[in-house]
Amino acid sequence: MVEQKVANIASGNYCQPRCDEPWTEVIFEGTTGGRVELIVAPLQKLTPRKNIKVEDLGTPEQLLQRVGNYITGTYLDEDALVSGTSKTLDDGLTYYYYELNAPYAKVGGHSFTACTVKGDLAYLFITSANEKQWGKLEGSLKQTVESFRA
Repeated sequence: MVEQKVANIASGNYCQPRCDEPWTEVIFEGTTGGRVELIVAPLQKLTPRKNIKVEDLGTPEQLLQRVGNYITGTYLDEDALVSGTSKTLDDGLTYYYYELNAPYAKVGGHSFTACTVKGDLAYLFITSANEKQWGKLEGSLKQTVESFRA
C-alpha cells in the first residue's frame, strides 16, 4: 500500500483549527488494488450527547444509517449491508464492523469497515476494492480492518 495525497477539501485543512465536518485523515492504495481510508468525524455530527460510547449511538444497523454515506462516498442503499457486527476489543472500546456490497460506491463496490468512538471523535476505518479485486483481497482487507485501534 502506498499513501495517497488527501485533497484539502477532504482533509479539513481549509477550516483550521478544526471543522465541524468529517475529514479524511489518511488514504492508502495498493499497487494491485484495494484502498484503505481513515475518516474522523466530530461526535457532534452524530449526537449532541457527550462522553458516550459507540453503543450509545444505537445498534450497528442503526448507526450504519447515519454513517453509510461516508463509507460509500455517496448514498447508502438498504440492500448494501452484507453483515454488521460488534466486538469489544482489548483497548476497551467496542467496534462496529460492516461489510457492504455497494456497486455504486465512489471507490470500490465492496468494503469492510470498522467504526468506533473515542473521546469526542468517531472513527471510520474503511477498506474497499472493486468487484474484480475483492475475491483476491477480501481476506487481507478484513484483517487490516480488524487490526485497527482508535
